[in-house]
Amino acid sequence: MDSASPSVSPGEVQHHVQRTPLWTLKATQFLGAAAFACFSRYVTVYYNDIGLSRTQIGILQCLSPFASFAGQLFWGALIDRLGDYKRTLVGTQLFGTVVIFFYMIPVVKKSFVLVVMVTVMWNFLLSTAGPIIDALCLTVLAEWDGIEGYGDQRLWCAVGWGGMALLAGQLIDMWGLNFIFIGFALIQTANICICVIWLPQPKARSREAVDALSAAGNSAPPSLLSFDVLWFLTNLIQYGVAMSLIESFLFVYLIQDFQGTPNVLLGASTAVMCAFEIPVFKYVGRLWKDSNSSLTSVLLFSQLILALRCVLYTILPKQHPWLVLLVEPLHGICFAAMWCAAVEYGQRLTPRGGVARMQALVSGLYYQVSMGTGSIAWGVLVEPDSLGFERSFLWDAVFVVVWSLIWQAGLFATARYRRTHHICAAGASARDVPLTSAAARGAAEPQAA
Repeated sequence: MDSASPSVSPGEVQHHVQRTPLWTLKATQFLGAAAFACFSRYVTVYYNDIGLSRTQIGILQCLSPFASFAGQLFWGALIDRLGDYKRTLVGTQLFGTVVIFFYMIPVVKKSFVLVVMVTVMWNFLLSTAGPIIDALCLTVLAEWDGIEGYGDQRLWCAVGWGGMALLAGQLIDMWGLNFIFIGFALIQTANICICVIWLPQPKARSREAVDALSAAGNSAPPSLLSFDVLWFLTNLIQYGVAMSLIESFLFVYLIQDFQGTPNVLLGASTAVMCAFEIPVFKYVGRLWKDSNSSLTSVLLFSQLILALRCVLYTILPKQHPWLVLLVEPLHGICFAAMWCAAVEYGQRLTPRGGVARMQALVSGLYYQVSMGTGSIAWGVLVEPDSLGFERSFLWDAVFVVVWSLIWQAGLFATARYRRTHHICAAGASARDVPLTSAAARGAAEPQAA
C-alpha cells in the first residue's frame, strides 16, 4: 500500500460508499405524486364522462381506499416474506399502470361491474407506492445522518401533485380526457426507471423491520386501547369522513352545478391547494415546537376552518366557477396543518413498541377507512333527489362543528378527571396531559409550565 495514501476510518467509509443520492427521493416523491395527480384527481370526471351516476361514483370512491388498504396488507406480508421490496414495487407499479388502461376498453365503459373490477385491481396493485417509498426515504435519510428530513422530501410530493394537476387540466382541454391515461403512463415510466436504476434494495432493513414488528406484536401494550388513543382516532375518522365530501365530489359539484366549468379550472384548483400546503407543511411544526401551542388547538382550528370551507362552497355564484380559487387556500390548513398535528399527536400518544402500529392506524383510518366510508355516504346524499350538493356541504359543516364540541368536551372531561385524581403531570397543561406524558416517555421536548 502506498504510504502516502490517507487513512480512512470505518465511519468515513460508511459515509462515502453506496449512499443513494438524495435527489432520487425527491424525484420519486415528485413523479409519484405527479402521476396520480394526472389520473386519480380526474378519475371522477372520467366516471361522469362515461355516464356513471353520483351514487355509482360514490361506490367506486368507497371501494378504492379499501382495495388499497387490502393491497398494502397483502404486499407488505409478501415483501416481509421475500425480504425484497424493490422488485415488488416495480412489478406492481408496472402492472397497475397497464390495468388502468382497461378503463378505455369500450365494453368496460358500458359495464359498471367491469368498471368496479378495474378500479379494485389498480388500487390493489398500485397500493405499494406510498409505504415502500416512505420506507426508502427513511432508510436513505438515515445514511445521510440527518442532513435533510422527511419533510424536505414530502414537499416535492405537494409540488408534483399541484403542478401536474394544473398542467393536466390544460392538456385535457387540448387533447381530451384520455390524456389522464397517457400522462399517467409516461410519468410512471420515468418513475419506474429511477426506481430500477438508483434506488437501493435494502434486504437488511426488511429483516430489521420484521424483527421490530414481531417484537412490537409480542409486547401488545394495552395503552393503544386507552381513552386518549381511541378518542384521538375517533376524531381522525370524523375528520376524514367530513373531508371526503370535498376530496371525492368537489370536481363533480363544479362540473354539474356550475356554468361552463373548464377542465383547466379543476387543475388550477388543485394547484392552489398544493401551493398553500407547502409553507404549512414546512412551518406549522413551529407552533408546538417553538410557540408551545396545543396540538389539540391546532386540530380544532383545522376542523373549524373545514366547516367554513364547506359553507363558502355553497355561496359561490354558479355563473362564476373560478371564484372557487378564493376558497382553496384554506386547504393548506384543512389538510396540511391537520395532518402534521395528527402525526405528531399520534407519535406522542404512542406507547413503547407501538410506533409502527400507531402510524399505520393514523394513515389507514384517515385515508382508507374514513375516506372510503364517507365517499359512499356522500355519494348517496349528494343525489338531486336527496340532499344535493349545497345542502350536503352545509350539513357537513354542521356535523364538523357539533362533533368538534363533543370532542373538546371529551378532552376537558378527561383533563378534569386527571386533575381530580392527581394524574396530571407537573407543569403540564391539562388538555395536553396525554401528549406531554407520552412525550416524556419518548424523551421528546418537554413543554413549558
